[in-house]
Amino acid sequence: MKKWFIKSAAAASFTLSSLAHAGGFPVIDVTNLIQNTMTALQSVKDEVYQNTNIAYQYKMMANQLLQSTGLDAAALEQQLGALNDEISNNDSYGNVLKDLYGGLSGNTDYLNRVQSMIVSSGKSPSQWFEDQSTLLNNGDKTAKNLFNLGSTVFKNTQATAKRREKIQKQMKLSPTAQATAQSTNQMLDVLAGQNSDLLQLMSAKTQSDADKDQKTLAIDAETTGAARKLQADRDAQRQKLLNLK
Repeated sequence: MKKWFIKSAAAASFTLSSLAHAGGFPVIDVTNLIQNTMTALQSVKDEVYQNTNIAYQYKMMANQLLQSTGLDAAALEQQLGALNDEISNNDSYGNVLKDLYGGLSGNTDYLNRVQSMIVSSGKSPSQWFEDQSTLLNNGDKTAKNLFNLGSTVFKNTQATAKRREKIQKQMKLSPTAQATAQSTNQMLDVLAGQNSDLLQLMSAKTQSDADKDQKTLAIDAETTGAARKLQADRDAQRQKLLNLK
């Protein structure tokens, strides 16, 4: 419980610091993001360990039932069925936790890469992100590849996190396992926000231009629709005149 409280406090602290915005855009400390991702990795690792132990206990209970004698067949089948359901849920949960651990490791690798690029550039983080935004807006291939890689890594992690959440809701967790799972939930929520902020910084100008393009397209579509309607009305009037002749 003490470990869970410490992680929760860290998550709350990070949320307050990472959501500071300047000029409408988030202020990002990549080093802090890396540390936060590492904390999430440890939380998932704790869940894997606990889930493995619980699954083992369920399998031991099932084996004991199979070796028991003098039990009512119907009751035995019902108990085994319930245990097998729990074993299946724990196995599924264990697999998605391992996938999530791999996804978070990918997050860490990507963030380390970004941090290394910032340090190598000799610029401040804010200046580096501004430059990346400009390069991406101008169609720079390297900047585009870096942005697309981050988008893919973060989306995959988020998808795996949702799979975990879905399975977790079907689980019967002990108080200790529930506390660990809650800690992981909080850290994953923080990660989703920080990853979104990071990509927003890298694509700020591109997103702004994309919004303008969408508005332009909407106006063009409206204008085209009005022109077509006007032409259709003219054609109809012309046809009426021809019919009168």
